[in-house]
Amino acid sequence: MKQLSKRATSLIVIDYLLFLLSYIIAMFIRFQFDFLEMRKYISPILFFPLIMVIVFYYSGIYKYIWRFATLNELKPVFNSGFIGFLINFFVFEFVRRYISQIFTLPFSVAATASLVGVVLVSASRIYWFSKHSPDSKKRFENIKNILIIGAGDAGTELLGEYERHPEEGTVVGFLDDDPDKIGRSIRGYPVLGKTKEVMDFVEKHNVEEVILAIPSASSEQIKKIIDYVDTSKVRLKTLPGILEILDNKLSLGFLREVDISDLLGRKEVSVDLKEIKEYIKGKKILVTGAGGSIGSEICRQVLPMGPKAIYLLGKGENSIFEISNELKEKFPNAIIEEIIADVADEKRMEYLFSKYKFNVVFHAAAHKHVPLMQKNPTEALKVNTLGSYNVAKLSGEYGVERFVFISTDKAIKPTSVMGASKRLGEIVIKSLSEIYETRYGIVRFGNVLDSRGSVIPIFKEQIRKGGPVTVTHPNMKRYFMTIPEAVSLVLQCGQFANKAEIFVLEMGEPVNIDRLARELIRLSGYIPDQDIKIVYTGIRPGEKLYEEIFTESEKFEKTKNKWIFISKNNNKMSNIEFESFINKIKNIIQRNDVEKIPYIFKEVISDAQMDLKTDTTYS
Repeated sequence: MKQLSKRATSLIVIDYLLFLLSYIIAMFIRFQFDFLEMRKYISPILFFPLIMVIVFYYSGIYKYIWRFATLNELKPVFNSGFIGFLINFFVFEFVRRYISQIFTLPFSVAATASLVGVVLVSASRIYWFSKHSPDSKKRFENIKNILIIGAGDAGTELLGEYERHPEEGTVVGFLDDDPDKIGRSIRGYPVLGKTKEVMDFVEKHNVEEVILAIPSASSEQIKKIIDYVDTSKVRLKTLPGILEILDNKLSLGFLREVDISDLLGRKEVSVDLKEIKEYIKGKKILVTGAGGSIGSEICRQVLPMGPKAIYLLGKGENSIFEISNELKEKFPNAIIEEIIADVADEKRMEYLFSKYKFNVVFHAAAHKHVPLMQKNPTEALKVNTLGSYNVAKLSGEYGVERFVFISTDKAIKPTSVMGASKRLGEIVIKSLSEIYETRYGIVRFGNVLDSRGSVIPIFKEQIRKGGPVTVTHPNMKRYFMTIPEAVSLVLQCGQFANKAEIFVLEMGEPVNIDRLARELIRLSGYIPDQDIKIVYTGIRPGEKLYEEIFTESEKFEKTKNKWIFISKNNNKMSNIEFESFINKIKNIIQRNDVEKIPYIFKEVISDAQMDLKTDTTYS
């Protein structure tokens, strides 16, 4: 045996005495007050408890820190008690038959003593952790009252955390919509009523913080619950979605403010990780735009799948430095290479492909800001179209197995330079797929929540400053998806990719931006139009009220993943047309011939909505 701590030694002594007492009790239960009969079976009285505590020791019972224990820790006590009973009985039966009949242990005495002993030991442990666990009745000065919505497993675990950390707050009870739970108690804390009654109980119990403890809740369920909570009167927090806390012990550190992603995200997105891992594991992975919102998340999701190496390519050194540090901290054994390069620099990119021999390429590098690209159209063409051509062409020439191009819903009926340049990128990839054996794929989706420069971070900053919140038009709508959801589907599309199919992600229903702004204001504890004003600024050049995922002429079919569709668009060029087109793009960029840009858009993109008169006035 290893050297025991003082506390473990004390528990062993206590357990020995309790099993000794249980043996005596068992004798009285079996023989009443027939002391003459008892004398025949008194010999095992010192050895029976010794064997029991030895079994307890090797079962790890004395490794538990009982002051932090729960009832789950009592299960091994009962299991060990049963094993100890069997060992005791067979040991003494062997001794009685082959050594000496002095040590006789009746089956009924052994069974009764084991059962009574386990009950006594369990009672001692319950007393121990109830005595040393934080006193739920203990009150700290200025400690907030807390109401938990969700009387399930997550809510119960959260209650345990508050019991262990009473200085963080006092739980007054639960709310739950399950009628079987209402009126009952969890560890002495009442399930007070339904979630729609939340503000009644907030006022009745002077609650300062309401916690939503339903990690499996959908966006619609969360919206419904939030509608019941007046965030101007009480603070609202939540546990993250179930995928975020999977395989992690729930703690108070998981609690965060309710975010707009809780209202728009939490879709039941599922992918086949086994299929994705098959084309990632052991391969050299290049991620362009690795410092961006989508590129960095691709890196985070790819690395756990065991690639041979991952190459982080980006034009901005700061963002590459940040994602590289993050990944190296999380995956210290992974091979991570940082590459500073411009995808539009053909010679530099060719050198990199010849040097590293990439197996899989995720092309996320792009200029995505609509107003900025309206003012700098040649840069949009340079990166989004010519840069995509360079990376995709080199992927084919150097035998890359799979190439995935990140596109956008703004490429459909494009009204902006950014959208049109990405649509040209799609056409480029489709044309190259006819030339090379690389398996090309194009992924088209809408806005991702909290990506850099997107509307939500802008709204948050405006709210933080006290307003006003600027909305371009009260009827403007956009599709939204969380970054992790979108990227998981991008990786799945990589497995489906073959001949530059356009994979379209199911984005759900489009979200009204005006309503989104008002939800964010309410979540921040303010009243829209009263505490924080909303100002309508008008649609900016290149923007449109509604985004689309498919063109009217596009046909699509389902894949085996319900969140991914394939567009049957076959918009590609012949080799001669393609070569002529690329030369035109290069000439426009080299000469900065911005006046020709709308015309080339109209020439190649049949459904482009570009206004030739207004869109030629670039700065």
